[in-house]
Amino acid sequence: MAISVLGEAPSRGNLRFRNRKIMPRQEPRVPSRDLTTRPAAARDRRGMLGRVGPLPGAVRRVLGSSLVEGLTTPHGPDRYLRALHPLWSLEGGRALVTDVTGETPDMTTLTLRPDHRWRGSIAGQHVRIGVDLDGVVHTRTYSVSSSAHRRDGQLTITVKRKDGGLVSGHLTGEVAPGDVIRCSEATGEVVLPDPRPERLLLVSGGSGITPMAGMLRTLADEQHTGHVTFLHYARTHDDVAFAADLERIASALPDARFVVATTADRARGPVTGRFTPDHLDQLLPDHLDVATFTCGPTGLVDAVEAHYRAHDAQDALQVERFTPPTLQLHAGPGDGTVRFAASGIDRDDDGRPLLEQAESEGLEPPSGCRMGICHTCTQPKLAGGTLDLRNGRRSDRAEEHVQLCVSVAAGDVVLDL
Repeated sequence: MAISVLGEAPSRGNLRFRNRKIMPRQEPRVPSRDLTTRPAAARDRRGMLGRVGPLPGAVRRVLGSSLVEGLTTPHGPDRYLRALHPLWSLEGGRALVTDVTGETPDMTTLTLRPDHRWRGSIAGQHVRIGVDLDGVVHTRTYSVSSSAHRRDGQLTITVKRKDGGLVSGHLTGEVAPGDVIRCSEATGEVVLPDPRPERLLLVSGGSGITPMAGMLRTLADEQHTGHVTFLHYARTHDDVAFAADLERIASALPDARFVVATTADRARGPVTGRFTPDHLDQLLPDHLDVATFTCGPTGLVDAVEAHYRAHDAQDALQVERFTPPTLQLHAGPGDGTVRFAASGIDRDDDGRPLLEQAESEGLEPPSGCRMGICHTCTQPKLAGGTLDLRNGRRSDRAEEHVQLCVSVAAGDVVLDL
């Protein structure tokens, strides 16, 4: 069983897409709110920004020279570039919002045109989105909900508004076309296998539909001929994002179906209510032998995991979590040394997560959620052992990436930090 815990993207050099005819597809658009009320100058600016692309590589190389750096001291060239166009920078990591689409009463899709750092995505991956609110950058992780084969270089994320959610409230209620937000490269290891399995089962709930939608849209653009069963759980049918598009895709593929099970609405399909293993038995009797992906609320994901584990079928299941499982308490100081090799710092392990120990030494590794979701704090481990607080699993592999906020040392450990 694979669980998404690392922020490192699989190498695209190992992907094979031979003998696949990729067909571009237009995403349906339903405006979620009236954006024409913005001043005419702002609307004109949106149009101008949309026509200007990322800064060309040759220009970036010239502007990155020591001569230009000296001429633009103390601010550096980026400050002047962004005054001309917000996507123009040397470091990159930003995206222009080109469209805003309402999916459900509390879910909104943003179409983004990323800058030169974007290298595309693999179906199932996610990006870190950052917004500047009152001078502070807040970062959250969102799955890519569009096909990995978009020809226009854009991507979509779909955000569910949370009560009191600072970032989700901003993205679903304030952001409009023409705005620029921070956007990382795509990462994540729970992705569609390549070559594609002949049979696939996708199980999602709530906003967990977003990475699954990206997978199905990718398969549609590849004109996939294998079997796909997509089972989604929602409170009502009005709460299902992309419903019409996913139904259309499933109907167009030769052997696919999209099934919705609701918990507070009249049943329209073969299964209803909250997840039970009987649903999978009914839809796909041999599902334990089928490559399965699940994403959604903790209760759903835990139940699917327990079912596969009870039948010793963990290897068939891949899990993407939006909320972390309960952290396992790690009592007392450790008996090893934590070495931050790049900084030349050694310290006795005190048992706390590696992120906290790094910060105690005055280091400032990037971090976000601090609970294993956003992957911002992922850093290379050069040697030694670590323990994952979410599941108690120990890893003694060298040269792997670990999430500092949910990892503790298991003996001596060396980090490239």
